[in-house]
Parts: sequence; C-alpha cells; structure tokens
Amino acid sequence: MKKKNNGALNTILGRTVDFDALKASGVVKVLYEKNHTKFTLLDNNRDIDVRHVAALMASMKKHGQLMPIIVNEKLEVIEGQHRLRACTELGIPVAYIISIKSSGKDIAVLNNSQKGWKNRDYLKHYNHSSYSNYKEYKKIADFFEKYSLPFHTGLMLLSGIEFKNRGNDRGPMPSFREGSFKVKNLDRAYTIGAQLEKFKSFVPRLVRVNKFCLAFTRISTLENFSVKTCYEQIEKYYKKFDGCGNQQSWDEAFESAYNYKLSKKKKISLRKEGF
Repeated sequence: MKKKNNGALNTILGRTVDFDALKASGVVKVLYEKNHTKFTLLDNNRDIDVRHVAALMASMKKHGQLMPIIVNEKLEVIEGQHRLRACTELGIPVAYIISIKSSGKDIAVLNNSQKGWKNRDYLKHYNHSSYSNYKEYKKIADFFEKYSLPFHTGLMLLSGIEFKNRGNDRGPMPSFREGSFKVKNLDRAYTIGAQLEKFKSFVPRLVRVNKFCLAFTRISTLENFSVKTCYEQIEKYYKKFDGCGNQQSWDEAFESAYNYKLSKKKKISLRKEGF
C-alpha cells in the first residue's frame, strides 16, 4: 500500500519531512544505485549516529527505504547520510535525488526541515571554511572544548546578551542555527565559564542544568556579589534548589542560598536591581 502524502508534510520514522523544502531545493531526478562508493560525505555533514542507523535498518527491513537521500551533481550527500549507511549495511540499493542547486551550504537547511539536527550538529556544520562566518563558529567550538557547560548557557554567554530580561533567555538560538551567530564579549564569556566550571567540584549535578547556570550569570552582575561567598554559600545550601521549575524560581533560589545567614550589608537583591 502506498504511503499517503498529506500535503507538504509527511512523517517518516517519527521525523517531520517538509516536501515543499525539497521541491524548492531544485530536485530533478530520483534514481537507484547499488554501488554506494560512488557517494561522498562532505566534511560538514553531521557525525553518524549508530543508533539512528540501527533504527533505520530495522524500518527498512519491514518497509524499504521510505525517503531518498539528497545529493548534488557530484554525488556529494547533502542530506541522508544515515539512510545511505543503513542501505550499505543491509546491502540494498539506495534511492537518491539529484538536486542541481544543492551544495554543502544547503545541508543545515534541509536537515532542519526534518527536525533531526542537534546543536552540536549545527556547530560542526558551520565550523567549516566553506562558510564566510565560520570563524565565529570556531570561537564557539573552542569555548565548548574548554568548558563543558550546557550548550544554551554557552551561547548566551558568547552572544553578550543582556541578562536582566528573562525574555532574552532564548535569544541566540535562531541565529546560531541559521549560521549567522556573532560572538560578542568573549572575555566575559570565558570569565563566567571558568567560574561555572568550579561548581563542578561540589555541585556537579546543578552545573549541568541550564537554568542554574543562567541564574548564576544573572546573580553575578548584582551589587555586593562575591564569587568566593557564592561558592561557600551554594556548597552549604544547595538544597534550596530542590523543586525549582521555571527560570524565575532558579534565580530566586540562587538569591536565597547566597543570602542565607549573611549580614544585611553582604546580601544581594534581584528586586533592587530590577530583575
């Protein structure tokens, strides 16, 4: 039985595929090839996920290849390296589409339409000399090589965004995924990154939480803030973060833990400084 195409969107292995995006890419041919060595993976393809390949193989055994891979005229894979690997492992021909307009620069656009990429995939993709903006992504890669912080926290720091407005907490992600991200205030990002890393020695679970890291970054801008006092207080009163939910609750828990049993002149205040 043929699979229905419900308008522009279809679902394959739980992934939403935007067929309008594929049409717009200049698709001209659908072919089959037994010799998979004819295809080449580009340097800025995302890394192969062996679990994803295994899931595709299991599906292909039952249903065949439901979605062709996309290649350019040089047979360089623009989208679908996991399907290609699955077909290779199964020893079956691969269905492919030749797009006369596609290049390595289209990889993120096409994969984003399938909602399959993670942040590290985008970073690897744009950190490549084929992009005019790749030096900015090299700075991002270098930062995460040094500091293993939550990805969103790192982007927030590198973006130089204003932390007083909690509405900015999603700020840099769209530009990052579009390849247009610009690094600002790199020195401050490294300073905060180093300070956050030190929490790992006594509250390693908390420093893996993005909202904790954002709360620290916000708290660190307050009058009377002392990073030494902060470490001492959080190490003793870390349980104040139990049950935190939204960002405001994390900010307030951080303030409460920091201020607990301190003299009035040493306390910090989110409200006083407009948070």
